[in-house]
Amino acid sequence: MRITLSGTVFNITRKDIEKKLRGIEPEEGRAKYFIDIGGKNYPIKQTLSRTLNLPGVAFSSHQAFAILQKLGFKIIEKVN
Repeated sequence: MRITLSGTVFNITRKDIEKKLRGIEPEEGRAKYFIDIGGKNYPIKQTLSRTLNLPGVAFSSHQAFAILQKLGFKIIEKVN
């Protein structure tokens, strides 16, 4: 999938994301939305930030949500 964030064009696939997060632990914090990869729940901003090598401030949670959903990930909402 071709996306543009912070003026840069990226081509990413679901497999790219899964490969990039292999061996990385999910961040702790106040995230509300997650995706499951290998039985671990990764915050959506961590997922995109690690995959694209961008700081989390370079895009919104809304953008991350939409991109990951289009790539076929099921978005999990944290219930308090």
